[in-house]
Amino acid sequence: MIEVDRPAQPRLLAKRAAQWCQRLLTAREAYHSEKSAHLKRAVERAEEKYRHEEVKQALVAMFHGKCAYCESKITHVDYGHIEHYRPKSRYPGQTFTWGNLFLACGVCNGPGHKADLFPSRQEGGPLVNPCDDEPERHFEFRYDPEAQLASIYGRTRRGRTTVKVLGLNRPELRAYRSRQFRLLLALARLARQDEEARALVEQAKQADQQYTAFARHLPVAGTEAAPSS
Repeated sequence: MIEVDRPAQPRLLAKRAAQWCQRLLTAREAYHSEKSAHLKRAVERAEEKYRHEEVKQALVAMFHGKCAYCESKITHVDYGHIEHYRPKSRYPGQTFTWGNLFLACGVCNGPGHKADLFPSRQEGGPLVNPCDDEPERHFEFRYDPEAQLASIYGRTRRGRTTVKVLGLNRPELRAYRSRQFRLLLALARLARQDEEARALVEQAKQADQQYTAFARHLPVAGTEAAPSS
């Protein structure tokens, strides 16, 4: 996870968010009073406005087509999720709030990981927010040369909770991330003598690349030990 600057909200949200929110809250209130299939569909129709293509494309651009949490590229293989940092099921009033919307992969945001979870302060939360927090304060990005694993560890209680809830060291993700980091290590060694390798290493540190946080913690040239974060 890296820190991400949030641009101004899409014009559509600025114009319609308050209206959409009021319709949703009204529909939810009606449904809770009389739980019918018709009223349930009314809630779903009111809620789905956040999926508008203009909103989605703004999020794709903002996060460079990457998951806001695990930094895996999404859009070349999947559509990705419009993720609500504070789950819309628990915070319906923030369903259309620009500052509550992220782009996320279906695993970080899916069942078994975040889904509708949002730990309270007493539970070790809230989750680290890449737009409002400084991830570097909450995480260590560490490579173990013996195990050949690139892992994320929490520096703070919030960091540890976030790693656990989002599954940021889940086996498949860590295995793929570790392979990518080993390639970067090889490039970093070549970079001492090869200009093209140097350029590729610098490119890997840019925000639009996968696992930027790890690339920015590459060991000093000529060593394999991970630096302290």
